[in-house]
Amino acid sequence: MFEKTISVVIPSYNSGAFISDTIESVIEAAASYDFEIIIVDDCSEDIVCLRQVVKQFSKALLIEKDKKSNAAISRNIGIKKARGKYIFLLDSDDHFEPGYISHRIRMMEAGEYEFVFGSYINVTEYKETVVCEVPRGIDPKDFLFIEDKDIRTSTISFVGYKKESFRFNENLEKHQDWAFLIDTLAQCTRWSYDVTPGVKLNCVRGSRMSGAMNIKASRYFISKYLDDSVHVSGFCKRHFILAALVENEEAYRYFSSLVMLSRIKMKYKLIKLVGDIMTNAGLFPLLSRSLFFFRSVVGNFARK
Repeated sequence: MFEKTISVVIPSYNSGAFISDTIESVIEAAASYDFEIIIVDDCSEDIVCLRQVVKQFSKALLIEKDKKSNAAISRNIGIKKARGKYIFLLDSDDHFEPGYISHRIRMMEAGEYEFVFGSYINVTEYKETVVCEVPRGIDPKDFLFIEDKDIRTSTISFVGYKKESFRFNENLEKHQDWAFLIDTLAQCTRWSYDVTPGVKLNCVRGSRMSGAMNIKASRYFISKYLDDSVHVSGFCKRHFILAALVENEEAYRYFSSLVMLSRIKMKYKLIKLVGDIMTNAGLFPLLSRSLFFFRSVVGNFARK
């Protein structure tokens, strides 16, 4: 039924300078299996460089899109092309650890899981940190917007026979991982969270997307996926401070208006109350500076 044991799908955009390390990490992790690497390029400016890199690897296939779109479409193209019994997702600046694939396959086979995501190693300029956020329940919306935890694409694996069902929402420019988790678990019989970190994230400095706001995408996500005001509040709580930090007043007003004070910790209540007062008084530009100072004192608060 399956021509390969493993398919690894990697979306690419201007990654020619560093994707060879990513490919090599896959080759090492999948060395004992029959595998393929599917790289889907989104009209990169460095496509000539990327072609030369991919040519060096016999297991890698490069698919070039004829029209720029988004990573969701790139991943879906790769998933559709995949021939593996197991499909793994990976971003072009992340790396698999050597034993990751064999560990994950053993886990999926033992539990008969159709879908697994899990912990990872976050790489910064100064250190590497293991991030493990085990779900307390089975509702993905609670996991994301009440427990305030996250899913990272590069930790995802699923069975090949579900590839027609497990697809990314191509209408979303942002929040694609969250939508994928919600959609997938709605169609999944058995799934699990892998507590063993097998992927390194952010291995290439400066390659990640910016924190720019996209209110249109957020409105669409809320309207399609969230019908509980508590989940809406949790979603917006994750964005209203970021909106202030990037000095987007329209986004701040939108997200702040949907945050329920009763659902957030005291420090966020203070930030919201002071931020709303400053914004309504025409002092929004000062809010960002105040928050940067506050963060330098109490630490990072953009996520939690």
